[in-house]
Amino acid sequence: MVFTTASPASLFAFAALLILILAALFFGTHFAAPKQTSKTIVLVTIWLGISTFVVESGILRSHPMPLVPLFFLLMNAAAVVFSFSPLGRNLAIGLPLQALVGFQGFRLFLELILHSWAEQGTIPTTMTWNGQNFDIVSGIAALVLATFAARWKVAAWVANLLGIVLLLNVIRVVVLSSPLPFAWKVDPPLQLIFYFPYFLIVPVCIGGALAGHILLTRALLLKQNTSASG
Repeated sequence: MVFTTASPASLFAFAALLILILAALFFGTHFAAPKQTSKTIVLVTIWLGISTFVVESGILRSHPMPLVPLFFLLMNAAAVVFSFSPLGRNLAIGLPLQALVGFQGFRLFLELILHSWAEQGTIPTTMTWNGQNFDIVSGIAALVLATFAARWKVAAWVANLLGIVLLLNVIRVVVLSSPLPFAWKVDPPLQLIFYFPYFLIVPVCIGGALAGHILLTRALLLKQNTSASG
């Protein structure tokens, strides 16, 4: 399979977005649990380093089945474990709702990058709003509704539930656009997971969105229980 690399400008935009997502995690940790900031930075660096080593080794390209599904599941399982960890609880309690809602706004900019990559032939059109990926709506909704989240929790719930539904759809489209036996016949097939830095869309962007929704759900439930008990 031939992989068309993206333009330097779009890769720069992608790298900047990854840095912003990770910076949000580290600054959020510093705000809600300052003693855990250094540990979080080290663990995330090690995790991404190991992931990069696996991808760069070429083993995923050589054995897409079953390694690609396993790798994808592992990346997202790490996000779930993080979200339910003590640090996840601290973030859910310590961060304001508007920050947790607004974090998902990065998905607007990611979709713009994906649209550019589709036009360049790096990814299939199915991964954009011209295909079956409508995640740009969640990014716009997050940025708009974040301004109301502090006063009206219903705004946070709407942004959260909409984002979860669209994230599940993204995962569906990712899997069915990939070069797996049961996937759609698209041209080109989605091969981002085979190459650095493109594969970072899985642990940082998809994993980040997933973790963000779990943290926001925990925050809403914890604040609801606190209000009820009070």
